[in-house]
Amino acid sequence: MVALKGPAIDRFLDRPDRMVVLVYGPDTGLVTERAGLLVKKHLRGDDMGRVVIDGDSLSGDPGKLVDEAHSVPMFGGRQAIRVTPTSKNIAPALAAILGQPPAETIVVFEAGDLKPSAPLRKMVEASDAAVALPCYVDDEAAVDRLITQEAEAAGLRVANEARSALRHLLGGDRLASRGELAKLATYCMGSETIELADVVAVCGDASALELDEITDAAFIGDVRSAEHGLHRALEAGVAPASIVGGLTRHLMQLMVARERIDGGATADAAMRELRPPVFFKRQPSFRRQLSLWSADALGRMLPHMSRAEADTRLRAEISTEIVSRLIMAVASVPSRR
Repeated sequence: MVALKGPAIDRFLDRPDRMVVLVYGPDTGLVTERAGLLVKKHLRGDDMGRVVIDGDSLSGDPGKLVDEAHSVPMFGGRQAIRVTPTSKNIAPALAAILGQPPAETIVVFEAGDLKPSAPLRKMVEASDAAVALPCYVDDEAAVDRLITQEAEAAGLRVANEARSALRHLLGGDRLASRGELAKLATYCMGSETIELADVVAVCGDASALELDEITDAAFIGDVRSAEHGLHRALEAGVAPASIVGGLTRHLMQLMVARERIDGGATADAAMRELRPPVFFKRQPSFRRQLSLWSADALGRMLPHMSRAEADTRLRAEISTEIVSRLIMAVASVPSRR
């Protein structure tokens, strides 16, 4: 089935009617959130039926997934299988499960950003037994809805200036956005309205700003500043996976802008068309990055990002080392030009 969009995604999450689902996109937090919602909805509160399969393991054993999906749960009840992201080829495993789709077990594949030509997308979108759920970075309207939703759940109103500030700070990663809003709601407990001062106090120096510093330094080749920013972010409690996600989203923005420039647009015009837009304080650095990175160099870096995204989830014990190596790899590219 073709990829669902907009309200159709929410309807499917509420009442899934396919047992094989591909959840993919550049917003890794939203991918994680939607995959979790599908599993929770299917299991109806019974976590005994939750199964997680390392995506890497399926590349060498395509039949493993079919066997697991058609097995009878040890303690009865429903079963939900979640396949973690991988940079390896798991198309044969997907083909096998599409050929023998389970009737009672839901199988949820998580993936990063996939082009329309990617085998996983093509196979799922061509199958009546499966559905694809794209997870793109929240635009301004989606961020507004999220702010309203979380504030109303906490019994709070949001002042206009506070909302404007939150629009800039949020949107790159759905889970990170929810986390920031939850902290803000806790901070404002006992108040009626979230004010700008509250946003500055709770979010003004939070992960979004830390990630900007790391990302901009890495992509202009400033290793020392990037490593300093990484150290500060980790000390502040920013998860390595969030840092990798921020680097990946930034890379994708550079790729889009670079493609437009190579097509004849100016750097400023290319930046104006990006969604979410580049914050005005970051525009000089972003413009410089576009002059330092070619389309080929950006394309070659993408697999490194995908691998790091998967590794930080699967090997949490060395996730700090993984993100540090990735930053070094990114920062080394401008220095070679």
